[in-house]
Amino acid sequence: MNSRREKRAFTLLEMLVATAMTAVLAGSLYATLHVAFRARRSASESIEPVRKTQLALELLRADIQSAVVPKGVMAGSFLGENRTDDSGRDCDSLLLHCTGAGPSQPQQSGDIRMIELSCEPVDVGAGQILVRRITPNPLATDIDETPQEVLCRGVHAFNLRYFDGEQWQDSWDSATRDNLLPLAVEVTLQLQSEQEAKQDDGGYCASGVFLIPCSSPASGTTQ
Repeated sequence: MNSRREKRAFTLLEMLVATAMTAVLAGSLYATLHVAFRARRSASESIEPVRKTQLALELLRADIQSAVVPKGVMAGSFLGENRTDDSGRDCDSLLLHCTGAGPSQPQQSGDIRMIELSCEPVDVGAGQILVRRITPNPLATDIDETPQEVLCRGVHAFNLRYFDGEQWQDSWDSATRDNLLPLAVEVTLQLQSEQEAKQDDGGYCASGVFLIPCSSPASGTTQ
C-alpha cells in the first residue's frame, strides 16, 4: 500500500518544473498584455489632438453658421479682431450675434444671443485656452456675469479670416461694412506641441471654412 501511494504522488522535481512552466506562461501573458495596453494608450494619445480640435471646430461651426445680419432691433454687430499674444502667436477674437436653437426649435431659429470667442493665456508652457462667453439676452439691462466655457485647452495659435466675396480679410467690422456679414469664415486652430523642443513651432493644426447662410456679397463683388 505504501509503494502504491508513493507512485501516485508528485516528486519535488516535478513540482518545480510545473511551477517554472507556470511562471514562464504568466510572464509571457503579462508581456503580451503590457504591449497591447501600451499600444492602446499610444493610439489614444495620438488621436487625442485630432478629437479635441474637431470637437472645438464643430462647436465654432454651429455658432458661425447661425450668425444673423447685424441690423434690426434684436441683431448686433459682427466684430472680428486680428490679435497676437506676447510671443507673436495668433490669438484672434470674434464677437457675433446668432440664433440659439431651443429644445423644440430647429437649427437657424430661436432667440438672439451674443457670443464672444477669444484666447486667454494660462500657465507658462501650457499654451492658451479657447473660451466662449454667451449672453442669452443682449438687450437685458441687468446681466449677470457671463459664464465662461472652455472649448479647447493647450492652444498654440487661433486664427480667423473672413471672405468678402473677392479675398480673405484678417479682420471684420460690420459697422464699417454696411452691416454686412462675411460670406465665409476660415478657422485655424493649432495645439501646443507635447515635445518640449517643438513648443515654438506648435503641434497638431486643423482648419475649416464655414459658410454663413445669412450673408450677402457686397456691392461690386461676385459670389
